Formats: sequence, structure tokens, C-alpha cells
Amino acid sequence: LGAELAVAGWRAPQGAHQDFQLASGAVEVKTTTAKQPQSVRITSERQLDEAGIPALFLHVVVLDERELESVRSGIGEGLPDIVRNLRQQLQRTVAAAEDFEDRLLDAGYLEADAPRYENRQFTLRREHTFRVGRGFPRLVETNLPAGVGDVSYALSLAACEPFATSIEDMVAKL
Repeated sequence: LGAELAVAGWRAPQGAHQDFQLASGAVEVKTTTAKQPQSVRITSERQLDEAGIPALFLHVVVLDERELESVRSGIGEGLPDIVRNLRQQLQRTVAAAEDFEDRLLDAGYLEADAPRYENRQFTLRREHTFRVGRGFPRLVETNLPAGVGDVSYALSLAACEPFATSIEDMVAKL
């Protein structure tokens, strides 16, 4: 999507139902460092509700996490590295750079805390992308019994496999 569009759609720090919301669709991102990510935690009955959304995707990122004595090991990437790289990509667009800084603050990321994260390095193991729609295993607000709300549940990734799609397909729809 490009850094500028991604920043424009990044709504998680503001408490939106999905992490990324664009006019053409939305993406809920779940990240795990579990050895065998058999499920992800869905934290609301609205996260996977596609009502009013042209296309909704669940994107699961599986990472390896390592605590290193030195960041010079060259293994993986730390949170401060990711923030630094995104800042460089956004330098040419002042508005996007300002939005990114505002969202970092909303998410609780302060530059003064960066050294605390330096030795935690992450490497990508795999990604799973699912198109959410009719038949997708989920709880949505309109199907909950009266008096039930504010739900949180584990969603089995195996149950989502019939809805698997490619990252390219997701990007094309967004």
C-alpha cells in the first residue's frame, strides 16, 4: 500500500475496531510469537464484523523473538529499527510523518523508551491472510444474545483455512 496510505489507515492506536481502515476495506492484524500459533485472540465482537466494510481481512503475523546482548548481531529487527525505517520513508510527506508521530504517541511509544526495546529482535516466520465474510468463524454483535457483549475469544487458525487468501489479493482489494 505504501507507507503514506498505511499511516493514513492505521487506526489501532485510536481504539478503532480494526487496525487499518481504508475506504475500500479494513485489516485486523494479529501478531504472535507462539511456537505453534493455533489460535489468535479476538478482543471484541466488532473486530471481525464486516458490516459496512467493502472488504475485511484478518492478517496474522508469526514472529520469532530473541533477546540479544548486542543489536549488532544482525539477527532480526527491533521496534526502534522499524520506527526509524518508517520515519525515513515518510520524510517526503510532512502530513504523513506528523500523523505517524501522533499515532506512535497514541500507542504509547516514546522515543525516550527506544533503548528498552533495542535488544528485542524479531524475525518473520510466516504470515497468514484470511478474507472475512459469510461463513467465517467469528462472533459478531448482531448474532449475540440480548445482554451479551464485550466478548473476547480464541479463534482457531485451522478453522480459518477455507478463507485463506494471498497478501497480494488483500492489497489489490484495499
